[in-house]
Amino acid sequence: MKTGNYLYDVSMSYVDSGWQERYLELVQNIDEQLKKNYSEYFAGLQLYQNGPMNYVVVAEYYDVPGVEEKLPEILRFVNEQYKDTVGHNVRRKQVLKFDHSKKLYGQSTSVGS
Repeated sequence: MKTGNYLYDVSMSYVDSGWQERYLELVQNIDEQLKKNYSEYFAGLQLYQNGPMNYVVVAEYYDVPGVEEKLPEILRFVNEQYKDTVGHNVRRKQVLKFDHSKKLYGQSTSVGS
C-alpha cells in the first residue's frame, strides 16, 4: 500500500428500487478491477449510503505524476461498467472531480513515503 497524498472524485447515485444489491456488487467489482489494472494511480473506492436508494461514492487516487492523464481512461472503464450492468437504473451526479477543481487547502502536492 502506498502512502502519501491523495486526490478524490466524489459522486452521488440514486439507485432504482430493486437494484441496490446489483449496484453494491457493481461498485465492489469496479473497485477490484481498478485496483488490479490501475494500481499505480487508483487507491480505492468508498461507498456510503445516505438514504434507502441514495449513495455516495468516493474514489481515491494517488497524487502521482500522470494520474490526470490516466483519469479519462479510468472513467471510460467505469462508465462502461455502469452502462453494461445497471443501465438507466442508476443515476449519478458528479460532486467533485479533482482534475476540474482547484485545491484551495489541504495536503501538500508532493508524495511522501
